[in-house]
Amino acid sequence: MDEQKESEAVEELTRAIAFKPDLQILHLRAAFHESIGDVSSALQDCQAALCMDPNHTDTLDLYNRARD
Repeated sequence: MDEQKESEAVEELTRAIAFKPDLQILHLRAAFHESIGDVSSALQDCQAALCMDPNHTDTLDLYNRARD
């Protein structure tokens, strides 16, 4: 996926989260942020998702990967 499409995806996910915060959507947006190099935003989304489910394995993996 090119950077423009990834940025558009982040915008759509942001609208969805504003409507109804959701663990899976936060995780997906964090993954897109990481993909485009926005590590700070990826970590913020991971932290928000982990507040909802501190044992969510995929988010924990993404969080640890983004921190490194």
